Amino acid sequence: MWNYEAVATRACDGVERPFALLGWSMGGLVAMLAARRIEPDALVLLEPSPPGDRPDGEAPQEGLYDPEEAYGPFPDGMRARPESRYARAEREGGIPVAGVPERTLVVSGDEFAEERGAAVARRYGADELHIPGTDHWGLVQDERVRAAIADWLAR
Repeated sequence: MWNYEAVATRACDGVERPFALLGWSMGGLVAMLAARRIEPDALVLLEPSPPGDRPDGEAPQEGLYDPEEAYGPFPDGMRARPESRYARAEREGGIPVAGVPERTLVVSGDEFAEERGAAVARRYGADELHIPGTDHWGLVQDERVRAAIADWLAR
């Protein structure tokens, strides 16, 4: 996870302000980690992997895993790529995040509305947006989500 955070941080080098950092799923947790170093003007989290200490994680192992084997087939137009087995275990074990920027939006669909939506927003005092009728994939595919985020950023 810390390697992913370093890559995200490096990708923001030289980005003109104001800018928003957006992360989805495990990438949402990465964005939360990176935000403490890059200090974006806004942070948008689409059903992020919840931060914190969870005792149910597996011991980290080197190598890659196929996310389609772990979570099922990806929707048409969504490309699967190998992910870090070590980072997945770290995420499952819990990555603590002390805080997020004051201007943070947590977006959820129906699939993880509480665990990855409302609970994360409450924990950090962030704005919350629930998009009814969307699942985890819909958060990156549904035009309503992009429009709602654009509206929030424009405020």
